[in-house]
Amino acid sequence: MLCHICRAESTAVSRDVCRTCAEPFARPGTCSRCVAERTGLDRLYASFLYESPVGSAIKAFKFDDIRAPGPVVAKMINVDAMRRAEADVVVPVPLHGSRLRARGFNQAEILAEHLSARLGAVYRPNSLIRTRDTMPQTAQPTAATRRRALTGAFAIEPGAATLFAGKRVLLVDDVFTTGSTIIACAEVLKATGARWVGAAVLAVQPIGSLK
Repeated sequence: MLCHICRAESTAVSRDVCRTCAEPFARPGTCSRCVAERTGLDRLYASFLYESPVGSAIKAFKFDDIRAPGPVVAKMINVDAMRRAEADVVVPVPLHGSRLRARGFNQAEILAEHLSARLGAVYRPNSLIRTRDTMPQTAQPTAATRRRALTGAFAIEPGAATLFAGKRVLLVDDVFTTGSTIIACAEVLKATGARWVGAAVLAVQPIGSLK
């Protein structure tokens, strides 16, 4: 699914990007848009640009029910910087039950499980839940509509209400575009008492293409 040539040709995310949205920036730091928005996301770790060969593997993994690339692409995630974050808990971005039944698996869970093992952090699936189904984010016309659609779409499973208090939590998903989904999850975790929330994604897609 991803030969050594395609791995080599997949474009790694530059160091000169915003630390919370991965948009190109003059130097490592936080862009003015992220400073103004002040979301619950403290740090984004993105490994590759989506518009490179790794994006094709993600599409097959996510939409074509081809699960074999899961462990392969999980190993491609660059963990060097996120090791310094010393996350206590790794949490996959959840799917709604209806979409999970239709797809058969949650790709974020596969990535998160492998990543938690590499980081030596506790893996907690099903502690963050999706309370209602929404239109797929790729079908939303703008970043603003994506954010509005996700209002109230996530919650902490009742039995996990105290799990995140004072913890450093790392969310995991496959792709970051506008960040609407991950930010919505991060804000729920912060409201539950998480001390720090970061996100690890395999690929990032520039938000400018959705304006």
